[in-house]
Amino acid sequence: MNKYLLYTIFVLKFLLGLGFIIWTIYVTIGSDVGEDEDNSLLSTYHKVDDNFNNISKANNFLNTNYDIKLVFNNHTINGIDTKDMFYSQRVIQNRNTRKSILKMGSNSLKIDIKTKNGKPIDNFQANIVVTKTTNHLYDKALNLNSSETQIFHIQNKGAWNITGNITIGKTTGAFMIKTDAK
Repeated sequence: MNKYLLYTIFVLKFLLGLGFIIWTIYVTIGSDVGEDEDNSLLSTYHKVDDNFNNISKANNFLNTNYDIKLVFNNHTINGIDTKDMFYSQRVIQNRNTRKSILKMGSNSLKIDIKTKNGKPIDNFQANIVVTKTTNHLYDKALNLNSSETQIFHIQNKGAWNITGNITIGKTTGAFMIKTDAK
C-alpha cells in the first residue's frame, strides 16, 4: 500500500474522530441535561451535603421538643426525618409504611405541632413541595403558617416526593417523604 495513502487515511480518521468529539460537545450543550436541578429539602444538593449534620441536629432538636404530625389525607406521619432520601423507588414500592399517601385528584395536608406538654404551636412556618420524581412540571408548593388544612390537587399517578422544611422559632428542620399516588 502506498505510504501517502496510509498518511491520508490516518489524517482522515483523525479529523473524523475530532469531528465526532466536537459534535458530541455541541449536542450536549444544546440539551437540557442539568437544567432540572434536584431540590431535595428545598435546597441544592451541594448545600444539603455541606449542611447535612446541621439538618440532622435541627430535626433531632425539633423531634425531641415538639410533637410534629404531618397529616396527608388522614394518613399521619409522626416527626420529621430525611431517611427516605436514601431509599430507591423500588424499596418504596415494596414497603408498607408511607405508601400511597397521595391520591389522584384532591389531597389535603395539615400540620399539627404541639409541645411535649401538649400546648399547640401555631407560630410556625412550613414550606413544602410535592413533586414528581422525574421532573418539576407538576410541582405543588405549599406554605403553611398555622394548623389549617391546605388542599392541593394531583393529576398523575406514580412516584412522588414530598419535601420541605418547618421552622419553629429559630430552628429549621427538614424532611423528605417518598410515596406514590394512585
